Amino acid sequence: MAIKNIKDLIIQAATKEFLAHGYGGTRMQNIADRAEINKALLHYHFSSKKKLYELILRAQFETMISGLFEIFASEDEFEPWLKKLIGKLLSEIGSRPHFARFMIWELSSSAKSITALFHEIMAQHSGKSILQMIQSRLERSGFGDYPASQLIMNVLSLSIYPSLARPLLEAVIGKEAFCGNDFNTKRVEEIFNLIKYGILERKRGEK
Repeated sequence: MAIKNIKDLIIQAATKEFLAHGYGGTRMQNIADRAEINKALLHYHFSSKKKLYELILRAQFETMISGLFEIFASEDEFEPWLKKLIGKLLSEIGSRPHFARFMIWELSSSAKSITALFHEIMAQHSGKSILQMIQSRLERSGFGDYPASQLIMNVLSLSIYPSLARPLLEAVIGKEAFCGNDFNTKRVEEIFNLIKYGILERKRGEK
């Protein structure tokens, strides 16, 4: 088997193992077994679990962050921009629910490498922080007195929770609520309306 194919097999196996069991619960032997290779060959290509873990994390973050930064840097007006941001988050998280659960799991166990790697990748994409980019857009749109930190927390929490809690939500409201190709479309509109009319417009009306 070609070296590239072996590495690809290892990366695919490691991705599944780390997302299913986290860093602490993953063993190199399990990765080797899943990739159907011996442990010595695994160590030949990846000398440590930490290096392999960081490679997997980087690939997962890069996929998500590159798409988000395209939206952050766009020249769209506020409303279509906000809808695109919500839609992108729903799409990314919905297509990779195991990664979202894995992130919560790892962060709750104080996995410092996650936050350090996240900041490193973010810095590579822009000289400005996400908060600076969002605050600038809020100011241009007449919502300058609303904190960018609150906006991103609201968008993230409303977009992430349904995927994380899907088993519970299906038990409460039924699986049919998640069926159909228009689930994300309806969810984008709902989150957008909650944020615009329930938060931003209310805040502007309080001036």
